[in-house]
Amino acid sequence: VLGGGYVGLEFAGLFASYGSAVTVLERGPQLLAREDPDVAECARAILSTAGVSVVTSTEVTTVQEACVEYRDAAGAQRVEADAVLVALGREPVTDGLDLAVAGVATTATGAVAVDEHLRTSQPHIFAVGDVNGGPQFTYISLDDYRVVLSALTGDGTRSTATRSAVPYTLFMTPPLARVGVTATAAAAAGHRIKVASMRVQDMATMPRARIVSQTAGMMKVVVDADSDQVLGAALLCHDSHEVINTVALAMRHRITATALRDSIYTHPSMTEGLNQLLGAL
Repeated sequence: VLGGGYVGLEFAGLFASYGSAVTVLERGPQLLAREDPDVAECARAILSTAGVSVVTSTEVTTVQEACVEYRDAAGAQRVEADAVLVALGREPVTDGLDLAVAGVATTATGAVAVDEHLRTSQPHIFAVGDVNGGPQFTYISLDDYRVVLSALTGDGTRSTATRSAVPYTLFMTPPLARVGVTATAAAAAGHRIKVASMRVQDMATMPRARIVSQTAGMMKVVVDADSDQVLGAALLCHDSHEVINTVALAMRHRITATALRDSIYTHPSMTEGLNQLLGAL
């Protein structure tokens, strides 16, 4: 697998679970470059346990059929495989659409240029989904539809500018769900922050993880020390793709970290881990 981002790691974990020997080659010094180092390292450890070999700081020099040659700190290397998956990112497919003839402008990356209401340079033409250069998630395409519907038949107030705390998930086992900013980004932005980070196996309030034998992973939350607002969370644990929606909703409605900490959650559930995690701030 060429690329240690979301798509590459999802497929790496998938094929490893089928029994394939999988090697991931990542150009950067860590997997998941946009994540905090401790979260990225935890994901790497989980994949390694599943049988995925991860090589970082690599430079791929040649790909011929299913043979990949690359260089790392140890010098020239070679991997022979049955198949090579190139997962180095996606670009909007707009070549050949003759958009210029229609007067529809594109960006430097080939995406259809839109305003916050998803109108193109031609006011009667809208662009939704991955083609407009926004976040490449199915649920963003759904919200794009709501934005356009608001413009066409509603009051026109819904826009991409009103989006906040949009969560996303890397579906490995267990999944990594994220929302908001990382601790690194929050500190760089000048926030005075409080951070709580705990391994799932160390959390007493995680009986659900033990019931389903999924105690790998960690939970991490970043909170503004002055306002008590949650700035971001990284949940690498069983059912994190569900729990993250609770955190995102709290962020959008400015529910404080203290209120989340003191809320009553069903038992046994993964959500109740928020009691202990936020209590560690």
